[in-house]
Amino acid sequence: MPRSSDNLALAPQPSAMSSEDHETCEMLAAWYATTFPRRVDIVGDFGGKQLFLIDGDSILLHSITTSGVDYDVGFQLLHAVFAVESFLRSLQVRGCNFHVVFFDNQGELCLPPTMPASGKYKYQMTRTILIRHLQRHAQDSQGSHAGGMVFSFPSIDSHHFHQHLAQHPATFLLCHDGHTRSGEHMVQQAACQYMIHQFLRLRHSVALISGIEFKSSRVVVPIITVAGKIRSLDQPPNLWPNASLPISEEPLRFDLALYEGTSYRELVTVVALSRALNRQKPDNYTLMAAAMILHSIVITHTRLTERSTAIEGSMRKNAATERVNIFLEHFCQETNSFIKSDLGASMAERLEWDLFDIIDGRLFLSLHTMLLDRKPLPVALFNYAKPLITCVEKWSGVSLSDSLHVSTILQTEPHTKPPISYYDVSQAKILPFNHELLNEFLAPVQLSTTQLHEGVNEHKVFQELTHWHNAKRAIDPKRIPKKPGFFARKRNQKFMADTLVYSASLTNATGKLIKPRTIITGVSARPLKKPVASHTSTGPPKAASSHEPKKNKTRGSSGKESAHETALLTQARKLEKKSSAAFRHWHIMTKEFNQEAVLTKRFLKAVKYFQNLPTEDKAIIGAEVSLYLCDTLYLAWEEQAAKANGQQALGIRSLVFNQVTETLILPGLTQEIAAVLRVLGSAVGIPWNIPPDKATTSHQLSFHPQVNEAKKGILLPMRALDFQLGFCGPFLERTFDSRKDDRVSFEPDAWQRSVLDSIDANDSLFIVAPTSSGKTFISFYAMEAILREDDDGVLVYVAPTKALVNQIAAEIQARFSKNYHHEGRSVWAIHTRDYRVNNPTGCQILVTVPHVLQIMLLSPSHANTWSKRVRRIIFDEVHCIGQADDGIIWEQLLLMAPCPIIALSATVGNSEEFCEWLSVSQQSKGFKLKMIKHNTRYSDLRAFRYVPPEPFEFKGLEHTEHLPVPGLDRSNRADSSFRFIHPIASLVNRTGFDLDELSLEPRDALTLWERMNKFQTRSFPLDNSLNPNQAFLGVPKKSDVLAWTQRLKSVLATWIRDTSSPFDRVRNSLEVGGHANYSPNQTATEASSEPSSTHVRQTPKSERASVFALICELHKDDGLPAILFNYDRVECELLLQFVLEQLDSAEKSWKESSRDWKNDLRDYDRWKVSNDKKKVPKKASEKLTKDEKMRDEANADISRWESFDPEWPLDQFSFADGSRLTRSDLADFIASLDSETIQPHLFSALKRGIAVHHAGMNRRYRQVVEILFRKGYLTVVIATGTLALGINMPCKTVAFIGDSTYLTTLNYRQGAGRAGRRGFDLLGNVVFSNVSRTRAYELMSSRLPDLKGHFPLTTTLILRTLGLLDAAGQSGFTSGIVKSLLTQNRLYLGGEEAGKSIQHHLRFSVEYLQRQHLLSSDGKPINFAGLVGHLYFTENAVFAFHSLLKGGYFHRLCSNIHQGTTDKLRTLCLVMAHLFVRIQARNLDSTLEAYAGSASLVLPPLPKDAEELLIGHNNETLEIFKTYAGTYIDQYLEQVPDRHLPLTGFAVGGEGGRILDLPNALPMTKLRSPFSALSGHSDDFKSIHELCTSIRSGVFLEESAVPYIPIWPHDLPTPLNSFIYDFFKHGDYVAMSRDNKIKQGDVWFLLRDFSLVLATIIASLTNFIQADGNSDDGDMLDIDDVAETPDENIAVQAEKIVHDNTKHVTAARPKPTKKKVAESWDDSDDDSDDTSDEDNTTTAQTRETTPPDADSPTWEKDGKGLVDVLKAFTLLKEEFDEKFHKAWA
Repeated sequence: MPRSSDNLALAPQPSAMSSEDHETCEMLAAWYATTFPRRVDIVGDFGGKQLFLIDGDSILLHSITTSGVDYDVGFQLLHAVFAVESFLRSLQVRGCNFHVVFFDNQGELCLPPTMPASGKYKYQMTRTILIRHLQRHAQDSQGSHAGGMVFSFPSIDSHHFHQHLAQHPATFLLCHDGHTRSGEHMVQQAACQYMIHQFLRLRHSVALISGIEFKSSRVVVPIITVAGKIRSLDQPPNLWPNASLPISEEPLRFDLALYEGTSYRELVTVVALSRALNRQKPDNYTLMAAAMILHSIVITHTRLTERSTAIEGSMRKNAATERVNIFLEHFCQETNSFIKSDLGASMAERLEWDLFDIIDGRLFLSLHTMLLDRKPLPVALFNYAKPLITCVEKWSGVSLSDSLHVSTILQTEPHTKPPISYYDVSQAKILPFNHELLNEFLAPVQLSTTQLHEGVNEHKVFQELTHWHNAKRAIDPKRIPKKPGFFARKRNQKFMADTLVYSASLTNATGKLIKPRTIITGVSARPLKKPVASHTSTGPPKAASSHEPKKNKTRGSSGKESAHETALLTQARKLEKKSSAAFRHWHIMTKEFNQEAVLTKRFLKAVKYFQNLPTEDKAIIGAEVSLYLCDTLYLAWEEQAAKANGQQALGIRSLVFNQVTETLILPGLTQEIAAVLRVLGSAVGIPWNIPPDKATTSHQLSFHPQVNEAKKGILLPMRALDFQLGFCGPFLERTFDSRKDDRVSFEPDAWQRSVLDSIDANDSLFIVAPTSSGKTFISFYAMEAILREDDDGVLVYVAPTKALVNQIAAEIQARFSKNYHHEGRSVWAIHTRDYRVNNPTGCQILVTVPHVLQIMLLSPSHANTWSKRVRRIIFDEVHCIGQADDGIIWEQLLLMAPCPIIALSATVGNSEEFCEWLSVSQQSKGFKLKMIKHNTRYSDLRAFRYVPPEPFEFKGLEHTEHLPVPGLDRSNRADSSFRFIHPIASLVNRTGFDLDELSLEPRDALTLWERMNKFQTRSFPLDNSLNPNQAFLGVPKKSDVLAWTQRLKSVLATWIRDTSSPFDRVRNSLEVGGHANYSPNQTATEASSEPSSTHVRQTPKSERASVFALICELHKDDGLPAILFNYDRVECELLLQFVLEQLDSAEKSWKESSRDWKNDLRDYDRWKVSNDKKKVPKKASEKLTKDEKMRDEANADISRWESFDPEWPLDQFSFADGSRLTRSDLADFIASLDSETIQPHLFSALKRGIAVHHAGMNRRYRQVVEILFRKGYLTVVIATGTLALGINMPCKTVAFIGDSTYLTTLNYRQGAGRAGRRGFDLLGNVVFSNVSRTRAYELMSSRLPDLKGHFPLTTTLILRTLGLLDAAGQSGFTSGIVKSLLTQNRLYLGGEEAGKSIQHHLRFSVEYLQRQHLLSSDGKPINFAGLVGHLYFTENAVFAFHSLLKGGYFHRLCSNIHQGTTDKLRTLCLVMAHLFVRIQARNLDSTLEAYAGSASLVLPPLPKDAEELLIGHNNETLEIFKTYAGTYIDQYLEQVPDRHLPLTGFAVGGEGGRILDLPNALPMTKLRSPFSALSGHSDDFKSIHELCTSIRSGVFLEESAVPYIPIWPHDLPTPLNSFIYDFFKHGDYVAMSRDNKIKQGDVWFLLRDFSLVLATIIASLTNFIQADGNSDDGDMLDIDDVAETPDENIAVQAEKIVHDNTKHVTAARPKPTKKKVAESWDDSDDDSDDTSDEDNTTTAQTRETTPPDADSPTWEKDGKGLVDVLKAFTLLKEEFDEKFHKAWA
């Protein structure tokens, strides 16, 4: 039947569905079951500052249901509005940019599915008022971001909504999915799923509001980015009728002038009552109308805190309440009619806006009951109400004053009772705490304490006698370290060999030969020696004469001087001889080059010759060779001009411009060369001014310049300035006040000199500069300064990834060497969670990751030794502070840094704010911080959309040689599939971008000026000073163009802000023809081929075919090397396989059909036979002399078949550049990976020049890929975003080959920064493939996300810092760390109030730790504090684990572990899966489970006793933080009323006392927000989540910082995914993807994380049992020795098996000790920190662990219970790891 998109609404009852509607619901449910949301942070990882939409009905439903708003008996409208505003405010304070949208046809989506029909009017009324309320706020704030924007549309399919999306592109829609636990209400689910389906069809993502979490500054939600399409839903289904409140069409005939008040709420109330009485006029309405008026007066005059009332039994459902419900529904209908009328809207503008509090259902019921019971009312209340009663009586004609119930109860004046608060904080018991360092900081927290109880101080003190997290042995200076074992040494040697090769590739060294500079302590850096012929020399003749001895030799000259002069003369003669030889050889080469008729090939041959010239020869003949290149280019230009191909000719003309410019700065410039350059300048249209002293020598040219034969005039004339800006942008001089500086070997720009000055002054630096801008030298200059100063100073380099750690270490090895006088010292070391190289505490440059540096700084053993030697810390990619997972570690380190820092980043959205925060932290330690910001890349970027040709048929690669005109749209090429994107064309949304961040090439700026000049108006003129002919004098420099562009942007910014400006015309014209080379006939073609114009998503196979076509075209158009980014690891590998299959199959087909190939194979076979016959027998060969053998070898003919390999990929089916690497060298690289477990097809791909690179790949394979790519052999790498994070792999082109949740503005900037190899490419290409145009525009134009900090004071950090103070003493270093963490302004919080919150949070975190028996009253860590500290990375799960351990649950479960082992281990795994590596399950109801095709994916409930312990722990934590909130309120907020709505700021209620005592009034709440208390909620909270979300304003309570985890089903709305538990049972990793819906690329890493948790627990328990100081300390950094990748894990396991099979196990008394986690291949031990593999106990020994000595302090009396726990966890890990390793074997 026909469908209509108008007036759609949800059916009131599911049972009324037709069979067709039921079929539609099932179809949508089945489709939705195929979607796979991924939880991401929309602030830091996805979205950032980008605009997104929030479905208004979804947020209303979510807020009301999760906040406990009473819409059952009561009608708590204000609480509902408060709940919505609180949600929006939570997004706003985290920097989110959103629009709230309502769809008229979805009005009933805001209803809870279980809501009866009689109560629907409440939600419909709330919806109407909420829309007006938010629109009013947006209007008052003039549409600023402060309140967001609110819009209404007919439906999601309406043209109006699609138009809004076009004007305001949104990243995603935040909405509800309609899920209910009961699985009923299919229609509502179908409505939500239809909305999700349609938004995904529009190529936007969808976030699910039901799974949203606010964590510190993060907002984590499930995101759906990809889904199929239901083709039968091309027309919207008609599942639901419109069910909004009816609107009266009857005109209002009241004289509103009678109302003299100022409240819009009161006016609407009396109007609605009057109309209701006019229409209905039942007798009982008069009493209800009177109650409604009195209720409005009470709202106006009563404090909000005193308004909450209880619902008595008599008020609950009965006949009277049903009548009241009918009255309220009529009242709401009349209210709705009035506020939607024109008169109502106009009155809202004139009066005070307070409609959001028009009804308080509980208060109204209480007043109505009082009137029914004839309870006395105060006269003051009646007097306040009389004006309103008068209005109603006159407008309705119904008497309210004469009513018996009203008139007879005005006799007495009751006395108001003083309000009583629920919560009395004075009853709370706080344990005393006394700590010398913290007492001063905690002094403002005024508390009364109680006596110690439960014997907290009777537990043994946890003395950390070993390196806390950082050493295996006790802190005993007499201990003799053991030497590393065989396999550790072997891995160390292999690593050093790999690093040598790796470092050679980073420095372009030949083979493995690197030449590091030897640093001498105390000797300042000196500039490198200049070559014999400097850049300022004037060629060979002058160079020769400059060394001639002086004629006027003075008398008495010594023989030494005479010898020196003779040496100079000899050297000059040698130079002259070499110069003559160079010119003779060059003369021969010119003749050879001239024989090449094809000018492109001639040019490329000459370029190769020029590039390969030795430095000495380049100083002699370089200028003349460059002139030959100029002349050849001129001939090519002339050739194209003759063909009337103007665009291609102009491209070649730009090359002439560039080559002439380069020739002018080369040494050896002669008068003859200068003369030809002048002619070329005239031909190009740019007169070059060559100073007379530049070319003083003369030398006849070795060739005849053809330009001298050219006719007068310019070929294809074009204004010089237009030509320079439009075509020569990549070739313009790009220095920024560059000057010579002896401190470095190049001429630094002004900003770089400022960096050098700050480092020399020992200041801190925050540097924001884009990739390829020249900031690499900064780190190495700082390193060299530390190395030269002395032998003790340490510089720590913090990198975000291990790949970057390895790269930096390799670069250090290639740059620096130093001789030390003490053993164990080194220039550099690596220390990550996986491995160490060299001694981390014995080096001067430590390269590490944030977690490890934090552990080292908090290590007591380092506090007074190594930590004091740290002179500077470099934080590379400091924007990682914005990451959801590890960002908090970065923030803590920046606060803890005890020395000057250098923070580096290319992508910081709020650099000024971030710098201010850093400055405060650094100044508190006495360091000055300077921010240096440089916005300009060395090489510009040019963006394109790729439109693949249809059809694309691959038969082999085309090897076409091109002149090197930059850009994929260069003007000397034919039709292209690459569509240029002008940066300004990406500004579809007038907000949400920063013009300063939008980079324009010179030609982009020129085109922008042309369009602005064309479309300017009288109201929006363009100043003539912006005309390029006025703005530039002579040949412009890049800096000149940037200054001009900035002025142009300023004008454009004013146009953008004004909607009446011609900006849209400018943008649209740039979109269809974005640059000067644009041809008008392209418009229709490009518009019609727009990939985003269709909503049909390509299949994975077609997308991969498109990527293959892209690579082929990049190869054809000289766009390689390229990095192709896809943010799905599995898809990266599938893409590689697809490309490899295409090449293999095409090559196989060609070979089968090629006669030439068959002839070659035949000839090759013949040659092999013939060659075998010619071989001399060994005995005969021995009779030949050495000279005879050499003569025979020299005379032997070299056959082409010598290098022929029929198995090697053919050039036309390979992207490899064979000229960059010999086959034997490639074979060596591949052979180096033989010991690794790497899939064979990856080696085949390497041979064909393609590779894949992501964090899940083998580390050594990744390094080989990086080396081969830098060498130029590999030309295509398919990678995830990890490659974009600082790895030195620049390329010519970067392509984004598919959309993703993780393709954010930040990741786009990072990835695009790889394009444009400095020293190779003057322009980088950025290509979007399989990414919609809208999405590409969004990525290009969106602002970078602000760096939002975290709440850094975690409970584990408090425990670890107190442990540091206890073990290392209160030295200046330790005290400084603690003070920095406690007193510095927080990036997240900020301000004075933050300090107060930190103080209270710290005090009650200490209280929590004391009550958990982890901290003594004097601040000493006790009992299991070490275990909790070791598991800091699992916070807050570690505290739940500790509560089970402390409560004896594990002791009881693991008792007699060898009996019923299988069941006990499964139970243990179940409990652990509830605590660690948790993923919430999808909202799967019974209907969807059928489509999921799998068994239950839900983790079974916790065992009852474990559940009770965890609930008890959470309740205890709740009471502690209730006390925290209460004391803070008493101290700071007792006199501060909480009466303002959180988002709009509107004040609510009066300021006076109660004017009426209600018999059912509730006591005031102290902790809970009075808005929330309106629904009858008290200060009794059911969970910590409820406490944190409903706490009154002014109290900062960060839920993520409270030490608890929510337990399902008590605190979590959805169950947990059972993937860990299921894997432990079946060991099938494939099932995890298939059944548990875990993304395949994440499976291994999730399992590894769980294994790491088990390993840490085992080591910590072992450490606790053996705390006698003589046993090994479980080094938590070694515990993290899990292999980096699945492949490495297999290789390591194989190595360990071989080792274990050959190792002799000695009979020794076993001790409970950890089984070392699977080591990564590169885990290397050093002399001081590691033990050898041979020292590890075997599995059998661990199984037979015996209790420690009786006198060893243990948790229990005999210690056996804890030993059983250790045994159980050991067995659990062994079985889990066995399945884990087997799955990847």
